[in-house]
Parts: sequence; structure tokens; C-alpha cells
Amino acid sequence: MMTKRISIGCGSAWSDDRLDWAQELADSGLVSYMGFDCLAERTMALAQIRRRDDESCGQDQRIPELMERFASYLSSGGNIVGNFGAANPSAALDDVLRGLRTTGVSGVRIGAIYGDDVLDHVRNQNLELPEMGVSVLDLGEKLVSANAYIGAEPIVELLEQGTQFILGGRIADPSLFVGPIAYELGWAVDDWEKMAAATLVAHLLECGTHGTGGNYVDPPYRVLDDIAHLGFPIAHVSDDESLITKLPGTGGAIDTGVVKTQLAYEIHDPCAYLTPDSTSNFSNVWVEEVGPNQVRIGGATGQPRPDDLKVLVGVDEGWKVVTEISYGGSGCVSRAQLAAEVVAKRLEPYNSGISEIRYDLHGVSALFNHQLSRDEPAEVRLRIAALCQDREVANAVSFESQYLWMGPAGGGGVVTQIVPAVGVTPAFLPRDDVKIWTEVVDT
Repeated sequence: MMTKRISIGCGSAWSDDRLDWAQELADSGLVSYMGFDCLAERTMALAQIRRRDDESCGQDQRIPELMERFASYLSSGGNIVGNFGAANPSAALDDVLRGLRTTGVSGVRIGAIYGDDVLDHVRNQNLELPEMGVSVLDLGEKLVSANAYIGAEPIVELLEQGTQFILGGRIADPSLFVGPIAYELGWAVDDWEKMAAATLVAHLLECGTHGTGGNYVDPPYRVLDDIAHLGFPIAHVSDDESLITKLPGTGGAIDTGVVKTQLAYEIHDPCAYLTPDSTSNFSNVWVEEVGPNQVRIGGATGQPRPDDLKVLVGVDEGWKVVTEISYGGSGCVSRAQLAAEVVAKRLEPYNSGISEIRYDLHGVSALFNHQLSRDEPAEVRLRIAALCQDREVANAVSFESQYLWMGPAGGGGVVTQIVPAVGVTPAFLPRDDVKIWTEVVDT
């Protein structure tokens, strides 16, 4: 009896990830599935801004390029799963269909997942927003959006219907990989041990080149070869083994150091890593290097998935303005600090319209404030960043910051930007209140 096995690779870790290296992996013939994570808290907020400005926007903007690059992969039977929908899954579906027509690819069954938009539920239940210390209705018209993190179950259901290209909105990062693994290996989505095993693999894939060394390199202590051309990670998974590797001939590495670094990335509690698919315990995970760029993993255990789903709530915060200016040479820190004081004084008449403002000196206090003592640098860059309630106040912040051209002495290289600001904050909604539905389209 032949052992069931899936070979799945990462194609994307964020909304602006490069697609050329992912295409290399697809064209290699080494993977039958590719998972594309296109979202993060920040990128979802940006997608909501685009949709607010234009109802036909809000989806992943790389879809036309993706359809062109992966036409051969799809034609040869390759499978793609991604949260390309972002804030607008229906627009993403339209883009995929248009891309298939343009490239002349036919016979691809597409599955779309809807229901992560839970704005009405969040408003009707007046959910608490723990980070802000208020409830949803307190936001009034500032409430922009609410998207629930949904899991692998609808992905499995669509694969059972023969879909080859699956897209959705706020599908959770690991779920993009958990779904195909569960489907191909016949793992039940309520088998918590299996879901934890799949989540472990997914966690090592979802961050793209982080998992092949990009988030590991720290010279001179940790050095890898050719990080200018990192490979995307691959997993070969069966009932008996999970093996992590990468495309031969690419840079970076798959070794115990890289894998352990990614294993600890963004999981908060290793004994209870919460996803829509399981509560995974990674505290006893083992990592074994079995060959060049080949690491075997296992040891994850699972408990039932959380009863509540995390919801990303978008909040209209007005306008964000950022201005930067450089000072160099002797006394540059003193001049930059004086410049900050000057702008703060000039902005006093606008303080009621400024929700938050920061004055950071890059190279001195931007990351650690003044906790790290050091000699004065040869140059420093003052960054002034503010959240403003209306555009007029944002314009004033920008003007007064740019006016530093006129003194203190030696300022230069001014850049400024004003953009709409949508913040995000978490809430939690009972799983049963999130009604997911799917659509299948044949081409």
C-alpha cells in the first residue's frame, strides 16, 4: 500500500512578497501545492483603505502578475491556496478569472471562501475591544471593518469538490497549509493531534524566507551563504514524517538553527499556540537535521480549537503624517533635539487635533529611547510622526516639520508623507457566529 504524501511549498509571506522566487519553486516540479499568505494586520488595514476609496479594490494587488507567472503551474495540475481576497474576496475572484482568460488557461476549478467579514455581528453584539478599553459602539463612525480569522475547514471542503485554486479573505496564516495537508492525508479537522502536527509544519512554511534563514542571519554570530537569493521553504508530509527543505541551488539554509528560530516566531505561548484549527503545544517539539538542507520535525500535541475566533477590527484614526530630516557632523544630536522642541512648540495650537505624536532620533532613541548609552554619532535623522483627526491638522504638522529647512542649522534631506490611517485592534467572536460559505466556479 502506497503511503499518502503531500509536497507543499510557500509562495508568499505577505502582500508585497516577491513572486519570482515562488515561481522558481512552482516550476521546479517539486511541489503539488503552494500556499500564499498575503496578509498581516497592517496589510489588512491598507486593503480596507483601498476598498473604502474604491469598492472594486481591496484584494491582493499581485493577482494579475501571479496568474501570468503561475499559468504553467496551474496548467500542469498544480494547486494554489491563498488569502488573496483580503478585504474584497469577490474582486479577487474576478481578477483570477480575468487572469486565466488572459493567459489562456482553462479547466481550472476555482473555490472562493466568504464570511470572514463580520462587521454586522461585531456591531450588533457591541464587542469589547480589550486593547482600547472601549466597546465597538463607542467608536461610532470610526468603525471601519471587522474580519474574523477563519481556519482550514472550508479549504478542505473545497478541495473535496475538486477545486485547484482557492482564495478567501482573512484565512489564518497557518490554515492555508493545514487545509491541503489535512485533505491530502485524510486527516479529520477535529483530530487535534493531527491538526497540531499540520500546524507545526504550517508555522515553518507561512513566513516564506524567514523559514530559510532570512530571520536567522546575524553576522558575525550567525552567517549563511547567498542570502541575496533565498529559497522558499518546502514541506514533505506523510502520516509518518514531516520533512522541511528548500529548493536546491537557492541560498540560505534549512538547518536546526534556522528551524528553531522560526519555530519560536510569533507563537506567544508555546504550550498553547492558538489558531482557528487547534490549540497546539510546541513545548516538546523535536528538530532533527537529517541531511543537507533537510530537517525532520515532530512532537507537537493538540487540544481542541478555541471556541472564539479572533477578529481584526479596523478603526478610522484620521490621518498619519510622517516627516524626516537629517542632521550631521559635530553637535548633530543637539541640533536634532532642538528641532524636535521647535516643532513641538509651533504645533501647540493644534494639540487638540493631534491624537498622538512622536519625535524619534534614528540612531539615538528611535528603538530604545535613551536606554543605551553611546558616543555621539556622525549623523542622525529626526523622524516626526503624528496621528491627526483631520487633514488640516495633518497639513499643519507636515508644514511645521518641513519648515525645519529654515533652522536649526544643517538640516537636509526632508521627506514627508500624509496618508489615511486605519488602525487595527483585536476582538473575539463566538465561532458559531461566523457563518462561512463558499463558491465554486469552473473555467
